[in-house]
Amino acid sequence: MTSEQPPHPSHSPASLHGTIYVWPDRWVVRGQLMANRPHRHVSASLLLGLDGAFELEVDGERRQTSAALVAPDARQALDPVGTRMLVMQLDPDSPAWRRLVTALHGRDTVDLPLAPGLTDALASAADCQAMAAALERLLGATTTEEAPLDPRVARICAHLRDTLPERLDAGALAENAGISVSRLTHLFREQTGVPLRRFLLHLKITRAVARWHPGMTLSALAAEAGFYDQPHLIRTAREMFDALPSIYISAGQFDICRCAPHLQESLR
Repeated sequence: MTSEQPPHPSHSPASLHGTIYVWPDRWVVRGQLMANRPHRHVSASLLLGLDGAFELEVDGERRQTSAALVAPDARQALDPVGTRMLVMQLDPDSPAWRRLVTALHGRDTVDLPLAPGLTDALASAADCQAMAAALERLLGATTTEEAPLDPRVARICAHLRDTLPERLDAGALAENAGISVSRLTHLFREQTGVPLRRFLLHLKITRAVARWHPGMTLSALAAEAGFYDQPHLIRTAREMFDALPSIYISAGQFDICRCAPHLQESLR
């Protein structure tokens, strides 16, 4: 955007509003989002324009689309250009992503066809149950087969999600998997598309979203989510989403729906 062009409402933090739905292995943001600069998600991204087309840049190539899929760790940037968005972030080990990955055919991004009525269902879903049902319809209309995940990688992902250690002990993980550290590092990146350390940081960001509540400071949120300190949380959020946590959650412009019993219980 040049300096002569007026800023679009979607570029202003004051215009942001919507809902965040959080599950243990995915989360969905629906509403009016802000344009961002190129960044790399650990999660895979499924992006839908609820009112029309949006602009998406992947690996330096920009296009207009109404629905797209982007692989984990692909460099991407989004400009909603006024449309409300639904953005689903899928952990690279999640069953939902393993069902979608075959649609990429080895590429970093593809456009997706949408069945009639599906966009309306996703736009109007009022709670976790309705959103989950609409997402399942989307998966069913998009996928053909599930890509298998190496059992050793699956166990490591589950272990990291359950324990969320402050530091990554690659040696212990490799020993438990019965392979060398170098082999584990290569295998994990090959299977998920992301490095082990970034995967752990992504899990901590997900916990930060799930643990946030109105009035909570970023310092307290960082401690709850397992970051070293507030600057560590902010650096990670900027790197992965080109956005500060305060823009989407601390400002109170987005409601959060915690869509799993243990996420709800953790706040009591």
